[in-house]
Amino acid sequence: MAKRMSAKTARNSFSDLLGIVYYSKEAVIVEKRGRPVAAVISMEDYAQLLDAREERLKVFDEIRAMNQDVAPEEAQEDADREIAALRSETSIRSGKD
Repeated sequence: MAKRMSAKTARNSFSDLLGIVYYSKEAVIVEKRGRPVAAVISMEDYAQLLDAREERLKVFDEIRAMNQDVAPEEAQEDADREIAALRSETSIRSGKD
């Protein structure tokens, strides 16, 4: 679980904040008036987030290329049908009916 720190503490102890993230590889959530406003994460975590984002974008590009000749309405109907099937499958597996 990520540590939490007030913005004032983060500002006053920035070196300590960086040390926590660097050495423990733990994320720190910076809060202002009790509300999360930022997350400080390790470069390794940041690189993983970027890689995951790129993978998702590749999937979108592949789907777009496969469906370039499909009418938007037909694509929406197919997507709606698949989403409904996945939701139904998920509810059956979790015992919800």
